[in-house]
Amino acid sequence: MVRFIGLILIVFFSVAAWHNFKPESFTKENIEETIKKEKTVNAVQKGREQRRLEAEKVLEQF
Repeated sequence: MVRFIGLILIVFFSVAAWHNFKPESFTKENIEETIKKEKTVNAVQKGREQRRLEAEKVLEQF
């Protein structure tokens, strides 16, 4: 019974993965666009962290 349930789960996840797979997302342009987005997000997060640290420094001086 446990094997049968395991088999059903494996089949379910395999079918879900097959339907969600999009080969067009693996083109060079899409990969480059994704990398650019990640770099932008990282730059924004880094800038926010730097501003937060500067604000903490100012508050510590008072």
